[in-house]
Amino acid sequence: QINHLTGDCAHARDSNFFKHQMITAQNFGNGNWFCFYFSGGLNYQIEHHLFPSVNHTHLPKLSAGVKKICEKYDVPYNHAAGYKEAIVQHFAHTEEMGRKPAKR
Repeated sequence: QINHLTGDCAHARDSNFFKHQMITAQNFGNGNWFCFYFSGGLNYQIEHHLFPSVNHTHLPKLSAGVKKICEKYDVPYNHAAGYKEAIVQHFAHTEEMGRKPAKR
């Protein structure tokens, strides 16, 4: 859930399939062997959604190109530094969803 249920990802949407895949996912701990090993490579969630049939061991190599494309077309590349930041973002979003909406 730390890859999708955050304030930036959970309610994002776009009619373009590829852009939608990028903005509704979050990577965490890119380049960190601990995050890669203990998530089974799914810390590269954006690349996983864009290239679902590619083995997870190749996702880190794809990430630099995906990030450049995102920058070129001004598409958010959601990324948390590691497990801790990703979990904090997830729980902040969960807490926000638990609040009653303001009365109008």
